Amino acid sequence: MQKIQISNTLTGKKEELTPIEEGHVKIYACGVTTYDHCHIGHAMQAIYFDMVRSYLEYAGYQVTYVRNYTDVDDKIIKKADELGIDPLTLSQDMIRSSQEDMASIGVRPASFEPKVSENIPEIQDMIKNLIQSEYAYPTDSGDVYYRVTKKKDYGKLSNRNIDDLIANTRGEASNEKEHPLDFALWKKDTTEGASWESPWGPGRPGWHIECSAMSKRYLGDQFDIHGGGRDLVFPHHENEIAQSEAANCCNYATIWMHSGLLTINKQKMSKSLGNHIGIKDFVSQYPGEVLRLAYLQFHYSSNVDFGDSIFINCLRRLLYYYETIGELETIAAKAQATGTYLDNHNPDELIPQFHKEMSNDFSTVCALRDLLQGVKKSRELLTAKKSPQKAYTAAAYARVFRELFGVFGLLQQDSDEFIENLKDKILPSLNLTRDVIDNKITERNTARKDKDFAKSDAIRDELIDMGIEIQDTPGGTRWTVKLGD
Repeated sequence: MQKIQISNTLTGKKEELTPIEEGHVKIYACGVTTYDHCHIGHAMQAIYFDMVRSYLEYAGYQVTYVRNYTDVDDKIIKKADELGIDPLTLSQDMIRSSQEDMASIGVRPASFEPKVSENIPEIQDMIKNLIQSEYAYPTDSGDVYYRVTKKKDYGKLSNRNIDDLIANTRGEASNEKEHPLDFALWKKDTTEGASWESPWGPGRPGWHIECSAMSKRYLGDQFDIHGGGRDLVFPHHENEIAQSEAANCCNYATIWMHSGLLTINKQKMSKSLGNHIGIKDFVSQYPGEVLRLAYLQFHYSSNVDFGDSIFINCLRRLLYYYETIGELETIAAKAQATGTYLDNHNPDELIPQFHKEMSNDFSTVCALRDLLQGVKKSRELLTAKKSPQKAYTAAAYARVFRELFGVFGLLQQDSDEFIENLKDKILPSLNLTRDVIDNKITERNTARKDKDFAKSDAIRDELIDMGIEIQDTPGGTRWTVKLGD
């Protein structure tokens, strides 16, 4: 089983992953608040922790992964009221939308995907426990607050003291709070469809308590990795630690992993700025794997800025990978079950190198660099003399590429299928149809047969101007879309 080093936000150090239960890694990552459709910012965390889970499984660990849905929240109630529907109806619609979005970019469902609305008893039990131990207190108005000053190490995740944190509190002020940093565990609310009876009156959970209760239900009092975006370090994750450790009388998550933040052309993504990109809009233009590659070429902890050219560049790279593996698999179709590799080729060497990079805090940047070099090396086979060793080596390269890129959720399709689907996505933007292209190619082939090479070259140039590149092969003329300049 591969030893893995992970940067721990809690300690500020890189530490070896040592699961509480040997061989079994338990992960919780905060999911989306279901008041609107998902955008590519939501995809960032989802893709990174999908990668973490996949690599851990590839490295030999059993993984239990929990990613929640916040389906009760101020924003949900406000949006539902505007639409004139029940809050949970809106949430259910957005959960279905989120599931479709995540599937479209290759994010697998988590082991468990709990919803706040389905864990109210567990949330109330934790609040009762905190009141009993005097870490929380109810108010006359029906709210319940966590008593921050009782937790002596409050602020240890964000590495700030209470005085520094007062100015950064989230939520509404209340005259009933003992301290400005005290946060709501239960909020008085009578909204139909978004409130529940409790010992403190009708209401709904505060933002932070939901994750503590749901992680406890599915992973236990302690677990191995808690993930989320860096913007959640304070107050959300800080408050999770405080209430969970107070309620469970033990440490909470051993390792805290935080992904970076996304900007578009160095600006925060916003509908008002016109740079908001929904996942549905993205996959209408690009294959979902393009977004995965765009993120995974950065380290998960890095801030990511997507400029105008990044997606087309990732599409070019992905097409290069698919074209290469397609050609390798064509060569490999004639490979024998056993054999020897061509001189200066050993595809299996890519696997330990992949582990070396990925076990070092999930360094997708270095792993992708090594895989690119491996793909370039494998292309030497395309012009090599036909032999059993060539076919056997090609088969090994194809197998290893499928295996290692697969950890990243890349090269998941048949190469021909990917290329044809890509054409279908891009042709409308070029105002072209397959029939137009096929007719031009037929016309060109006739000109070549008639040795009218001037006409043949003119048609080739015309196709290039249209955004179509062609290649003459022993099997006939092939065409693909030209991806940018």
